[in-house]
Amino acid sequence: MTGWIYAVLIAGGGAILLSMLRTKRFVSALLLSGVQGVAAFFAANFAGGFFGVHLPLNWGHLAVSAIGGTPGVILLLLLNTLFYRV
Repeated sequence: MTGWIYAVLIAGGGAILLSMLRTKRFVSALLLSGVQGVAAFFAANFAGGFFGVHLPLNWGHLAVSAIGGTPGVILLLLLNTLFYRV
């Protein structure tokens, strides 16, 4: 089951990188996506305080949000919601 999850994540990351390459502005698209993802990460943490959702601040979460952008932050929120144990 875990292999399928990794395959879907790799395919999604590949699709994002392929679309950035096709724009012919790869570096600027990558930087803007990274800034947008980190901003979305901090916005989700701020707004999540009102709803009881919290994403820990660590290098892994920042890397996923910077590389994946807003979809990466949404993925982190979904995984946090699905696998959070009380």
